[in-house]
Amino acid sequence: MSENLKEMNLKADGIVCTGCAKDMENLLLDKDGIEDASVSFKDDIVQVIYDPDIIDRKHVYMAVRKLGFPVKIVSEK
Repeated sequence: MSENLKEMNLKADGIVCTGCAKDMENLLLDKDGIEDASVSFKDDIVQVIYDPDIIDRKHVYMAVRKLGFPVKIVSEK
């Protein structure tokens, strides 16, 4: 694991329940390079912590998008 982890926060419209949010988190955590994922259905925000040595930002974005919600990046660190 890299010491140089990155964070991406995305707005995902249409998350309807905590169960959906938990399923989304589990699917994201199954991806190599994603170290942590947190989904807030109340705020429609997906926070992903990832290792850029394993997965690049484009693939992080695509992993969230493939969950079936329209998304846009709101911040990155």
